[in-house]
Amino acid sequence: MNFEFVKEWLEKLGIEGKLPQLDLIVSSLLVLIGCYLAYAVARWLIDHAIDRLLSRAPERWYKALVNSGFFKRCANLAPIIVIHSFIPILFIDDFESWQSPLRTVIGVYLTWVITSILTALANVISIAYDYSYKAREVPITGVIQVAKLVLVLMAIIITIAIIMNKSPMYLLSGFGAMTAILMVVFRDTLMGFVAGVQLAANRMVAIGDWIELSDHGVDGTVQEVGLISVKVENWDKTIVFLPTYVLIHESFKNWQGMINTGGRRMRRSLMIDLDSSRLLSDEELEEVAKKHFSQSAEGWLKENELQKPVSNLTVFRVFANNYLGNHEQVREDLLHMVRLMQPTAAGIPLEIYAFAKETEWTKYESIQSSILEYLYSVMADFGLENYQYLNNNQAFSQQSGEGAYCQYKPES
Repeated sequence: MNFEFVKEWLEKLGIEGKLPQLDLIVSSLLVLIGCYLAYAVARWLIDHAIDRLLSRAPERWYKALVNSGFFKRCANLAPIIVIHSFIPILFIDDFESWQSPLRTVIGVYLTWVITSILTALANVISIAYDYSYKAREVPITGVIQVAKLVLVLMAIIITIAIIMNKSPMYLLSGFGAMTAILMVVFRDTLMGFVAGVQLAANRMVAIGDWIELSDHGVDGTVQEVGLISVKVENWDKTIVFLPTYVLIHESFKNWQGMINTGGRRMRRSLMIDLDSSRLLSDEELEEVAKKHFSQSAEGWLKENELQKPVSNLTVFRVFANNYLGNHEQVREDLLHMVRLMQPTAAGIPLEIYAFAKETEWTKYESIQSSILEYLYSVMADFGLENYQYLNNNQAFSQQSGEGAYCQYKPES
């Protein structure tokens, strides 16, 4: 195809002084219009023909190809083909020297179009992989980001080679001298990539895991494992972006094992007032045994391998331990116990140690609270009192016979 008709049309209009320049301008406009039409046709084919073909493909591949914009970027190849085909026809005679610079521009543009297509293809793989069950355990976000980074670096090298009219291998031969500089510039990227590979290979952390790093203010769920950073949503809904290599160089707590086990530990203490601890009489022991153990005192002592005299604290400890063992929301196959801890200035801690069947936070707290609330409520049946610091009414009581600890009365 040539553009002689353009020249003839201009001659009929009586334009002869700058005929070559006007011929080039008009012909170039026609080529640009042709490029736009080629792009529009390519987009139409993609939106209709290819879209119908993809509708029969698996859902994850259909969404990946559509959402990544892969085919839309492929449509950018159509204008390049049109322009490259008409350069030898348009730029002739006085404008033949323009062909080389234009081919350089087209080469650079083609390089980045192909790069964008390949990066879109990487996005397709990433999106499709996210639909698989392995995506949570072995995320490939970091690998995809490295692949896109390599593509961009290659595009930069090829672009420089096209502009300098040199072979890319010629530039790569001197690339070793730039290694030290690149190591400094891409330090976090390289360290993040190595850390990401180690995290994935060792299954140290996955999307959805609950991790905790107190030094970095991290206590929440992993949302994304990237090349440079890990995105974590804390329980207070704040977002923390943590460098990936921190998870390799520093220790962190991963609560996923607790969730997979299906048991969440409860470890709370009842503070017993030391003054309320005493030995039970035979009558008191018999009453407690019938009320809370549904058996005689002798039978209860024999069952638990105990002998008289028995303190009310011992009886309550055994009762609390049996209560945990028979609780329907406590894991029987995991360790559970009730033990006395070292006495403190705030009383004797009676520690409740068990594993709840529910790991979800609100349900777990509900189970733990109900156990403690019940034990607090029955404590008085054993003659025990919960320790608490004095309030103002007790501290400044006017009557010495009401157990006042301080007889000081402030002046009015």
